[in-house]
Amino acid sequence: MTTKRLRRIVLPFVGAIALTLGFVVPGGTASAATVAPHGTPLVEYTANISQTGTGTGYSSYINVHDAYNNAFSVGIQSDKGSTVSKGQPRFIWERVQNGKFTYGYLGPATHGLTPVMLRWYPNNVGTFLANGHTVAAVPLTLKGRLFFNVEGNARLNGDVVHSSMQNVKIITRNRPGVTGLQGTWNTKFSFHGLKARQTNSAKDQGASFWVDGRVSGLPKGGNWDTTEVAGIAMITQRW
Repeated sequence: MTTKRLRRIVLPFVGAIALTLGFVVPGGTASAATVAPHGTPLVEYTANISQTGTGTGYSSYINVHDAYNNAFSVGIQSDKGSTVSKGQPRFIWERVQNGKFTYGYLGPATHGLTPVMLRWYPNNVGTFLANGHTVAAVPLTLKGRLFFNVEGNARLNGDVVHSSMQNVKIITRNRPGVTGLQGTWNTKFSFHGLKARQTNSAKDQGASFWVDGRVSGLPKGGNWDTTEVAGIAMITQRW
């Protein structure tokens, strides 16, 4: 995985601008910082996720981002191009702050449905949870209205992904007196053959998704580190 990969997590809404102007700049791997959250979370985002596929790499994520090139996500990724995961499923956290990307691999995961969660706290700490346990915490600043993604990815032309994100639930407390989500999930963000589809009729809370597809149309030498290769569904908070 290279640092270009996290261009995707400021998508949609600001995604087209970010890809055009290159807002996400190189960062790199990092260990989760020794920081402690305090207070009631301003954001809580939960889902049960899984990922399977064929080829060299595939993944499943949930993500929170703002309109100022800040974001964080947690997921499960299998990547034969990684010297860490070596193609086996691993938990992974990712963060963008003012356009700078960092990430870190966590422990081994499985291909089965797994509960994950993102939390953001008033003292600007983001935490990543898997199977009900906090597995990492990092300094995190988010600004203004927030946007929530589910996403599946695959690595190279010909790779196939089948990612699921089930029973998505989101709580927002970052704007006094205003809570909840605005509108419905938008599943129209499709890149290089991967598509998100909602599998139930939930308007916002409790929605479930699959992202499926075979990667096609990448330029020579292209992969998920150099090009957006994803199926994404997104919803915004009420503001």
